[in-house]
Amino acid sequence: MEHATGVQLHQKWPLMAGDQKIRCIKAIYEKLKEMVDMHFEAYGSLYSVDAPLNLASKLPFTRELCVGPHCGARYWDCNVGESKYYHNTGPNQGPWSDLAAYGDGLIDTGIARVPPVDLAVQNPPRPRYHGSPQAHLSLLESGRAVIERMSEDQRIQDAAIPTLFHPDLHKRNIFVSDDDPSKITGIIDWQSSSIEPAFWYADEVPDFAGQDESDPHNEQCAKVFNVCIQFLLPKLSRPRLMDEALFRPFRYCYRTWKDGAVAFRHELIETARHWEALGLAGSCPYPLPAAGELALHEKEYKRFEAAHDLKRHLSSLLNTASDGWVPLEDWGATQAAHGEMFEGMLQAILTNEDPDDDEPIRDEGDLREIWPFDL
Repeated sequence: MEHATGVQLHQKWPLMAGDQKIRCIKAIYEKLKEMVDMHFEAYGSLYSVDAPLNLASKLPFTRELCVGPHCGARYWDCNVGESKYYHNTGPNQGPWSDLAAYGDGLIDTGIARVPPVDLAVQNPPRPRYHGSPQAHLSLLESGRAVIERMSEDQRIQDAAIPTLFHPDLHKRNIFVSDDDPSKITGIIDWQSSSIEPAFWYADEVPDFAGQDESDPHNEQCAKVFNVCIQFLLPKLSRPRLMDEALFRPFRYCYRTWKDGAVAFRHELIETARHWEALGLAGSCPYPLPAAGELALHEKEYKRFEAAHDLKRHLSSLLNTASDGWVPLEDWGATQAAHGEMFEGMLQAILTNEDPDDDEPIRDEGDLREIWPFDL
């Protein structure tokens, strides 16, 4: 393994002229084009043909390389707080030769995150919209049927061409020449790169592509990014032009135990509601809930949205990672600000004498239930 030469793009970006940024973005996607244009017959990750895998886990690619199990963290028991339990299903880490099998891998991964009932009870209390283990398992099996049917749609298959791409493309992972930062000297952090359906990568917008409103070249960079995707990476361009609803069940099914059952149930309900409008054949395998169940779902989903928005706003205001992490030197000040924010929000709730009928957060218990960080 060699050290990347040059300097990180994020160090040079604020000092670069507009034309340099344009040339830099173009150079990035010219480098990535060769990789995206490669043809694969399966989804998974690349391995040496000599890798110590069983033969069933190796699908041929070249004389030196094969497609093997997916190396992404979502398929393995390596994320803190996201253990895998195989009492309901065995490991399904690929490789997968078609989109339906890939979808089964996502569903089985979701099932493997659902703990046994006795462990679920021992875990810290979760919001009421989270759902029981059995509710998650039932929902995931319904999701399996929906994804299997959607995988038959030719448009979705065309947008799901197996594609190798960088999993975390941003300025800190790109190295450029110190003398001419429009020249790319290296791209790092490839260890989790994998072969996914093209639509999996299509909606990702890197931080150099018009994401900084304070950048005077922001609009130019966004336009150049879109042009590069359209003409250099057409595999990713086509899914970007399609209705996102055609892909959402794939994107969120494996996250139910992390997000709460209500989030994936909402995706299935919306898919069922718009099945015909989306141009999908036949009828949706997931039937719409009865009126009473639907009303309860809408109430729970509002609470889920409130929790999601609260976490996002708190992370931004406190300048923390999404899981609450802060540098050690900032811990004291952040902890104090965190406590003040809770007290301020609690007082706002308690002094609101006329809340809206559909307001999901009405008292201290409601606020504590959805508060994302330890108090």
